[in-house]
Amino acid sequence: MKTMIFESPVAAAVHGADTLASILRAKPEALICLAAGHSSLPFFDAVLERGLDLSRARFVELDEWLDIPPDTPGSCASFMRDNFFSRIGVREAQLCLFDPLTKDPAEECRRVEGQIGRWGGIDYLLLGMGMNGHLGLNEPGSGFAEGARAALLSRTTLEVAPKYFPAGMPPITRGITLGIADILAARRIQLLVLGARKREIVRRLHAAGTPDPDFPATALLDADQAELLLDRAAAGE
Repeated sequence: MKTMIFESPVAAAVHGADTLASILRAKPEALICLAAGHSSLPFFDAVLERGLDLSRARFVELDEWLDIPPDTPGSCASFMRDNFFSRIGVREAQLCLFDPLTKDPAEECRRVEGQIGRWGGIDYLLLGMGMNGHLGLNEPGSGFAEGARAALLSRTTLEVAPKYFPAGMPPITRGITLGIADILAARRIQLLVLGARKREIVRRLHAAGTPDPDFPATALLDADQAELLLDRAAAGE
């Protein structure tokens, strides 16, 4: 994984948007997977400012909270619709989203991975990194060979999750996510990490040196198709 440091969140996001633009020029029907989260917001703005033609692109969801209706404010689907899909006019036929109310998460994972295969694999994947190093909802201890699955959430994730939801939401205990194997199969990966509060986890990522299942983001260290995009605040010294 190549590390790139930018002077501001906007500059890092612009590089990501330029990368996506290049992919779309070569393949207008590219399959795109974008992390839902505050770190993605500058990227969304940069894509919108470029006026990229996404009318033929397809989108697959990275992860979702299980047992929460998808139209609930704070769900990953709701976040993506409000902050990106509605702004670029994405049609439902372009989307493959997890059903968070499924009674059979294993079958739902097979459906989503099957659609990824039918659409030719993920061409561009934008990730964020959790405070415990998770990717998607692949928490520490996740196997790097695992595909999509239901996942129990770590204490760190459970503490962070409520910020996305209105007060009074019932507790969230589990999610559904593409696995590390699905992530590593993407043709181009960018891990966008912004802000001083992520500085320590970035330091740990660089210090790790080798992939370690207890730190999921280290799965990208040996991925030649991956870039770590940092703003100056996240990079620190």
